[in-house]
Amino acid sequence: MHSLEFEELTEENLQDAVRVCNASLRYDSFKASTIRRVAFQDPNAEAGLAVLAYEGGEPLGFAIGCRRVRQPTEMVDPSAGWIKVLAGVAGKGIDEYGVLDSVCERVEVELGRLGAKVVRVSDMASWHVWPGIDLRYETLLEVLESRGYSKVGQAVDYLLNLRDFWVPRRIMKKREELSKRGISVTLAQSGERDAVSSWVKARFGPCWAFEVANSFENAGEGAGTLVARDRNAGEIIGFSTHGALEPNWFGPIGVEEKRRNSGLGSVLLFETLRLMKLKGVAEAVIPWTGHLFFYTQVPGIVGVRHYQTMSKKLG
Repeated sequence: MHSLEFEELTEENLQDAVRVCNASLRYDSFKASTIRRVAFQDPNAEAGLAVLAYEGGEPLGFAIGCRRVRQPTEMVDPSAGWIKVLAGVAGKGIDEYGVLDSVCERVEVELGRLGAKVVRVSDMASWHVWPGIDLRYETLLEVLESRGYSKVGQAVDYLLNLRDFWVPRRIMKKREELSKRGISVTLAQSGERDAVSSWVKARFGPCWAFEVANSFENAGEGAGTLVARDRNAGEIIGFSTHGALEPNWFGPIGVEEKRRNSGLGSVLLFETLRLMKLKGVAEAVIPWTGHLFFYTQVPGIVGVRHYQTMSKKLG
């Protein structure tokens, strides 16, 4: 096998990782901030799991691995591993397949050494780039399949051109109806972070709660969370977040179970996208979903990305 030299990801070689990702993963546009988020800012990060592969000083491969070892505390499982990003380009003496295979093996070996028994690609919720592998990345899928990975799930992203987005009259009428029934939809203020994230955690789990809390921290960069309240009962009944992980990402969104099928979710969806458009977001992403009809009602959808989540046992 052709020999590659490996280096751990640092701030000094971060731009090499950006370069490899954007050369390899043609349907994505990686920024340094995204790699920092999933590699350095993840509280589960461990040494030796984010690596670059070089051939004679030329960066050819990159991967980020992790285990769920710290956060959220309710989900800690040191035996569970992930490969969050895997990218590779051909060099002078090695093809794309060989680079991807070598980098994947490097991360798998390190995950196994640390105690991981199972590895998934690449649905590490809240510190993810994708919910799986885009089906158009054929070589990447071939490498994973050859290494024993199999499909365990699937999801899609909806891609929106917000220049073509508008709020239909039926949504405006529904919001008026809800308002007359005492239901308000407002942007949460900074002092409401703990109350809102606690409400989300109790109903939708710790990962969504983390993302909601993160939207408050990133408010200065355009993030935010809308909150639906029943003014008569004095309680939160729904929420919708934007910009929590990436500036142009919509979600998560949720409505109290007994309040669903009332049109409130659609009102939250459209109002959030309207705010994103007003803040200057031109191209938005609704990431990691299996819902079809809820999102296809949105004007401005220009594409759908289909992902396959994969997994294998180590050892």
